[in-house]
Amino acid sequence: MSIEIRNLSKRFGSTVVCDHLNLDIASGELVALLGPSGSGKTSLLRIIAGLERPDSGSVLFHGEDATFDDVRERHVGFVFQHYALFAHMSIFENVAFGLRVRPRSTRPSEAHIKAKVTELLKLVQLDWLADRYPHQLSGGQRQRIALARALAVEPRVLLLDEPFGALDAKVRKELRRWLRRLHDEMHITSVFVTHDQDEAMEVADRVVVMNHGRIEQDGTPDQVYDHPATPFVLQFLGDVNLFHGRFGHAPGGTTPSTEVSYVRPHELDIIDSAQEGSLAVTLSQALTVGPQTRIEFKRVDDGSYVDVEMPRSDYAALRDRLGLRTGSAVHLLPRRVTRFTVGQSSLHGTQEDPAAMI
Repeated sequence: MSIEIRNLSKRFGSTVVCDHLNLDIASGELVALLGPSGSGKTSLLRIIAGLERPDSGSVLFHGEDATFDDVRERHVGFVFQHYALFAHMSIFENVAFGLRVRPRSTRPSEAHIKAKVTELLKLVQLDWLADRYPHQLSGGQRQRIALARALAVEPRVLLLDEPFGALDAKVRKELRRWLRRLHDEMHITSVFVTHDQDEAMEVADRVVVMNHGRIEQDGTPDQVYDHPATPFVLQFLGDVNLFHGRFGHAPGGTTPSTEVSYVRPHELDIIDSAQEGSLAVTLSQALTVGPQTRIEFKRVDDGSYVDVEMPRSDYAALRDRLGLRTGSAVHLLPRRVTRFTVGQSSLHGTQEDPAAMI
């Protein structure tokens, strides 16, 4: 089931949450709506579901206008962040709920309901919990039951609003991999909202980055990370160092038609002597967390700080080779620089350069 969003706008009072949005989601695709709080991603999801009405524009399901269709007519499955399971019902009855409340003319037989629910519980690998109640399950298990309940009504589209936001980091990572595998088996058109860039990059076929009700960029995870369309996308998708003017040149304030350079911490090499385009720094501190070491340097020219990140084993070898300690003078050389030319806060263009071009 394909989804088309055409010139969609929505505001709450003076706040614009969807600003003339256009988006195509192919049948069987898993798409992430990614952005910070207030970017409009949940509002867009709720409009697709029929839980909100747009002020203008349209939503099409498989080419048919569904903008003003009732929620029940859209045949969507919705999974909320906080599960929304019925505490007084067993897990089996929670999953069966959507089937039991159908009109008598379309309601499946009891045998069909039992078979369908059993099939779904096996699909989410929790059939052994059918007789338990929600309070007896872990958060990860409850979210899988919520997903099974959404799938029970055989939706044309599956919508998930921050589905793993209430879970701890370890369970969240396990469930997002599980969701990716489940989607590969079922191929149901799915849209999920998240503010977690790692989650979006790991799970989705496509990532739609949103900000202030607008789509900043739409592409595969590799496309939006490696070729960011705007400074916002670049900075939202991971840590980055910002330099006014060209990297390695004298610093200056941002003025009309000034280049701004961005370099990710893992794209900086530490070298012992100056090279063309390198930056003179002194070592401020090094912090190791798990397999990674983050090194903070202080610029010689203006006293600002620059972060470098690398595997801890690589840093240990480099530290021993260069004799690095607090206050050591070295140089940083980028393997890649992403530049945006801005004038009066407006984006004029972007290019990505290897270090040899700086």
